[in-house]
Amino acid sequence: MNSILVVDIGNTSTSIGYCRKGKVSGVGRCKSRFKSLDDVLPLITVKRVVAVVIASVVPPVNARWKKACKAAGLPVPLFVSHKLELGVPVDYPKPEKIGADRLANAAASAKLFGTPSVVCDFGTALTFDVIDGTRGYIGGIICPGLPLMFDYLAEKTALLPHVAPSKTKAVVGRSTKQAMQIGARLGYRGMVREILQSLEMDFGVEKLPVCCTGGYAGWIFKDWDVEAVIDPKLTLKGLGIIGELNC
Repeated sequence: MNSILVVDIGNTSTSIGYCRKGKVSGVGRCKSRFKSLDDVLPLITVKRVVAVVIASVVPPVNARWKKACKAAGLPVPLFVSHKLELGVPVDYPKPEKIGADRLANAAASAKLFGTPSVVCDFGTALTFDVIDGTRGYIGGIICPGLPLMFDYLAEKTALLPHVAPSKTKAVVGRSTKQAMQIGARLGYRGMVREILQSLEMDFGVEKLPVCCTGGYAGWIFKDWDVEAVIDPKLTLKGLGIIGELNC
């Protein structure tokens, strides 16, 4: 069985990989709004594939990806939507409004962790996708992501600098930079804990299976007492699952 090329187009960056029998390999990244086909062709011609499955939250670049696949001699890409077979039902008032990446996360979570379960995706935005045991994907929660928090503080204040997440065990900042990093980490942990506890109460369960993905998941959950599976490839695995069901 040949691989499925899986592409997760996010607001800032795009992740690309090859999925075969539930495993993802050859993961690469590029800018979502790439300027030249030369930026992506080396990433999408690594292996022979039987299908291309794309989750995009940036519709203006979809045509570029169709062009890139054609230039590489690849199959016409399948863009994820609620109309496809996902392996999990969708119970949502306006399913066409659900982000394709969130549908992929739901497909992966339902197959790999069962239901009910929740996926936390730490990207430009922090999203929580909730999968019910009977109704399937029922909705979620959207919060500002860590990059937005740091960027907003720097852009809307005169003296606060641009900083990036950094490891620190301190609770009280001894510099402006450290204070911002502590505020982001502890503040985010508090927000995540409160949301997960509220979901557990809503479902009436003591422990809700949680899977986290996205670039900042490890930074938030490292050495924390909240249990979660960290899987940076979760969305790509979900795209592979959708590909197997529809191609």
